[in-house]
Formats: sequence, structure tokens, C-alpha cells
Amino acid sequence: MKRTALVLMMLLALLMPLPAYEVALNNVRVQVDGLEEAQWDEVATMLRNQITLNGSAPVGEPLADDLAFFTRQLLVREGWEDVAVTWKLDANVIGLAVDLGTRITVGTITIIGNTVLPDDELRKYLVKPTLERPESDEKPVPWVDADLKQGVSLVQRRYIAEGYLKATVVMTPAEELDAEKRRDITLTISQGPRFVFGDSSIDGEPPTLRQRMQAELTAVAGTPFNEARVQRIEKQLSSICVEQGWLHAETKSEYRLGRRGGTVDVLFHVNPGQQVRITGLSVHPDFSRGAERVLRARFRPLQGRIYRSEESDFYFRRALDTRMFDLLDTEVLPVAGDPTRGVLRITGEERKPVTLGFEVGFDTFLGGQAGVSYENTNWRDTGNTLDGELSYSVAGPGGFVRWINPAFYGSDYAVTLRLALEQFNRFEYDRLGSSLSLDVARRVSVPFSYSFFVNASANTVDPKNLTLPETGPTDYTLATIGANLMHDRRDNPVLPKKGWYVSARLESTLNVAGSDVSFLRSELRGAWYRPITRRFRFAAGGQLTSIQGAGVEELPIDARVFNGGPTSVRSFAQRELGPVTPGGTPLGGTSAMFLSAEFSYEIVKNLEFAVFADMGSLGRDRNSSPFAYSSDFRYAVGAGLRYHLPFGPIRIDYGHNPNPRANEKSGMLHVTVGFSF
Repeated sequence: MKRTALVLMMLLALLMPLPAYEVALNNVRVQVDGLEEAQWDEVATMLRNQITLNGSAPVGEPLADDLAFFTRQLLVREGWEDVAVTWKLDANVIGLAVDLGTRITVGTITIIGNTVLPDDELRKYLVKPTLERPESDEKPVPWVDADLKQGVSLVQRRYIAEGYLKATVVMTPAEELDAEKRRDITLTISQGPRFVFGDSSIDGEPPTLRQRMQAELTAVAGTPFNEARVQRIEKQLSSICVEQGWLHAETKSEYRLGRRGGTVDVLFHVNPGQQVRITGLSVHPDFSRGAERVLRARFRPLQGRIYRSEESDFYFRRALDTRMFDLLDTEVLPVAGDPTRGVLRITGEERKPVTLGFEVGFDTFLGGQAGVSYENTNWRDTGNTLDGELSYSVAGPGGFVRWINPAFYGSDYAVTLRLALEQFNRFEYDRLGSSLSLDVARRVSVPFSYSFFVNASANTVDPKNLTLPETGPTDYTLATIGANLMHDRRDNPVLPKKGWYVSARLESTLNVAGSDVSFLRSELRGAWYRPITRRFRFAAGGQLTSIQGAGVEELPIDARVFNGGPTSVRSFAQRELGPVTPGGTPLGGTSAMFLSAEFSYEIVKNLEFAVFADMGSLGRDRNSSPFAYSSDFRYAVGAGLRYHLPFGPIRIDYGHNPNPRANEKSGMLHVTVGFSF
């Protein structure tokens, strides 16, 4: 039944007339029947050109005959060798009827004289222009005369790219068609001599850039010589100068080709001009007052300095990090009469400042969760951000309000003030807490940043079935002060593929606001990412956390150190490496460490398969050193999937516990967002 319906549809398609097309120009109308849609654009362009050439002459048989003739010529070149075009004239309307007939296709391609490249590669270059047409998905390849001539040019350029500068390529079509309306082609290649780069040298370059420029020339020695590559080297040498402030640099070259090929020595003349110093900022007037304030603060450190592209890119990214802008662009404008001075012009588009978001998700620790968020990146046109969130998960409700000043008093410092409320009901106790924190951060350079912070929180714990030694203090305040340091050499902090980072955090309690908890907490964390092939990568990471000055029972349960979970030893659930009550409450400790290694392979774009191994421990002794840890190591081996999104990967990991102890599971499945380390 299905086959019968398909046959009927094909018959109807054959019986249906092809659509009619029309061109109207200079009081002349041309209607064309019998064309396929893919051919109309070229035919329409040709018809318009011919009508334009006709000028104000009256519409008559000569014009109609010409249009039919040129239409047929065009279609013949497209492979419709036995096409017929007839015309009729009705007042100012010319009707063209096209009978396409059978289209010629490309037959056997024979290549003579090629000893350099695979014949199949050259055949692909010859038919490439035709196959790149939207409608030319056909096999065999349709004969399109203009495309084949372009393909001959591509074959010749391919030879030139290999250093055969005098290569010639001649296409000879067969005079007769075969029984299947195919025309064979003979491609005759005269290769000629080959040229390669010999000794290349530079003059006029700034001494500080000599080594880097010479490295560019060393890299091309012995490679195929051609003019396009010489021009690329010229641009690269000029770009090296521009990156270091010689914004008006120019590079020219001179060389001589021998008749018999061989090495070509090239001399590159670099005229760097003078370095340009940024003496002013120009912010486009379309920016709001708040956006202008942030931009001037972000780029102000460049004023008075010699332009460096790396520095400019750094401050450019810092401006984008505020999330105030959809698009930014910078350009150094010369100051009239002084080639050593420039003004940094900043243009772009602001993002809509107010966004309201809703989210629904799942996490193996917090369970199902939902929330609503609000963000205003230009609150009251000050350039400051005001945002907040209300959320609910299986662990309880929570929320925060946050104010961010990205350019505190026009400086490099960003100040964040955050007020939060949280109820935590995940285990055999309930905690209700409120906190206020102040963070002052500065990004010193591309890799290095630091921050100082002050936190204060008030907490009430309902122990339910737990004892006081298990929960620690139940009504307590915590006031802490500390600092973070970060040195980040990753290529991307969200989706790293290569590089490394090291971070350190130190936090100490303060005896203020009734705080009766005293300790010093330190944390050292780092990771290394190394690509092995384009799709295969290796990563390793670790963390050491320690609390000094207090025993486990003196610490509130949520202020303790934990191990296990998607960002540590993955054979355990979140926090569950170490002692756990019969009811399933992790009791934590005073020190934790873990080390991880992972191999990942990109199966398809953005989807990776990974295998990993983790080891770690949890200590519960009173520590006197920030490097204290327990030697009672636990392990995980496992595999997972990562799907990369702009904000980080969605990660599914299963970690197997090779040596489970009493009441421990054999492994754990984790679903979360972000990398493990």
C-alpha cells in the first residue's frame, strides 16, 4: 500500500508543470516556463542584463529572440546540452518556454602528469565548485562549464601551495558523450620546478622583538614557497609589532626566483615606526552613565602606558565579566600631529540590565530544586549590580540578596556585599542560619587575582537524634576574616582543555559579636590539564584542607571539613567519606585531602566520555599544621559523561568503591554541573 502511494506521488510530481518565473524591467515583462528553481537566479540575472542593454528600444521580435538565445547558451554551459528554448510575443510580454531535456554529467576524470598529490584529491578539487552548490548533492556530478573552469583554477592553486609556482593545468573535455550522457575529462598537468623557503632574514625590526620574529622565519624554512605565504609572514611580523605598541608598523619583502626552482631566500624589511602611548579614553556617547563609569574604571590603568594588546585584552575581558555588555570593541585612534600618542576608543552595545530567571534542576546531594532569580546589572544607572535569588530544594529553602560594585571609587577593586538566609534539613539535624559577608577583590593580571573577605553568621541547630559531641555547638555565631589567592593559567576557567591553576584560602575566626568558636582554616587546591590529541585529554587535580586550633567536637557540624562527592572522592556520596551515624549523618573532621586523575575523550562535539581514579582521606585529630592529613586513604575508580555547555559541563559520574567497609555502598552515581577539579 505504501509503495503504491509512493509511485502515485512520483507520477503526480512528473505530471505537474514546473513553476513559472517572471522578470519585469523597463516596461518589459518576461515570463519563463520549464525551469527548475535552482536555475532561476542565474537566468533572471542574465535576463535583467539583456533588458538593460536593450535600453529604451521597443519590445519586439529581435529582443525576444535574443533572450531565448542567451537563455539557451547559459543552460548549455550548465550541462543541459540538448535544451530547447522557444519564444512568443504578446504586446510587451515575452514568453520563454524551456524544454531542458537530459542533463550532461561528469564522467571519468583522467589525470596526466601528476607526481605530487593523490589523483583523488585533485579530482575533488576539480568538481568542488559544483558540489558546493546548494542543489548539487547529486551523483554523478552535473556538468557545469563555469564550475569546472573554476575547479581547474583550484587544482592549479593547490600546486602553487606546494611550491610549484609555474604549474599549468589544462582541461580537455571529450568530444562525444557516452550512452549515459556523461562526458569524460582529461586533466593535463605540467608541474614545473618546485620552490621552497631558504634562508630568510629580517632588517629594521625592534631589538626586543628580534628573537620572536626570527622564530617565525625559522618555522617556514624548507616549506613550500609561494607568494600567499610570504604575504602571511609580512602580516604576522607587522602584527608582532602592533601587539607591542608599534601600531603603525609595516613589513615588505624582496626575493628572487630561480628558473629551475630550489630554495628562495627572502629578506623582510620591517618599518616599525614609533611606539604609541595611550594618552586618553573615548567612550561612545550612547553608553549609559553607569556603563561609562565602569568602562572608564576598567580601562583607566592603560592610560599613560605604551599600548600592549595582551594588557588591552585583559581589561577588555574584565569589562565583559561585569555582564553589562553584549558587545564591546576597542580601537586606538591616532592623535593628529603626534604618531607617539593615541586615544583608546571604546564602542559596543549594552545588555538589557534587568533579567528575571526561573530554574528547575536536580542534584544528587540537594535533590530536586527550583528557584527564581533577579538581576539588575546597572542598578539606578550607577554601574553597580543588584541581584537576588529564592530557591527551594529537598535540603530546604534559601535565598540571598547581593550588591556588587565592580569599580569601587573608580578603582581596580570590586566590592561585593551579600545577605543570605538558609534552612538546611538534609540529615538528622536542622540548621537555620543567616549570614552577612563583605568581599573586596582585585584582578591584578590575566592569571593572578586576590581578595579579602569578612563574614558573620548566626546559626541555630536542632540536633534531633544527635548528641552534642556529634553536632558541636547548637546556637552559635561565626565571625571570620580571610583572604584568597588565585594563579590561573587555564585556557578557559569554565571549560579548560589545557593549562593549570593553584588557589589558596586562609580564614580565621574573630572574637566579636559573641562568637565563641575559634579556629584557623586553610585550603590549597590546584589542577593541571593536558591535551594528548585533539580529542583525547588528561587532567589531574587535588586539594588539602585543614582546621587548626580546635577539635572536632568544638566545631559546629557545618563548619567542619568533609570529603566525598562529585568534586572529591567520587565513590562516596557528598560528605560521606568518614564517620557516619547509623541514621546517615556525616560527622566530618578537621582535615581532608584528595587527589584525582582523569582521561577524557570527545565522542562527538561537546560530548565527552571519561575514566577517572580518586584517592582521599578525612582526619579528625586536633591539628597544629595546615598540611596535616590522615593516611587512611579511600579510593574510587569510575567513568562518566560530560556534555559541554557555555556555563560548564553537565556531568554524570559513577565512582566504584574497590574496598567497601561495613555499611558502605559499593559506589555512587553523581549528577552535577561543573568539572570535578
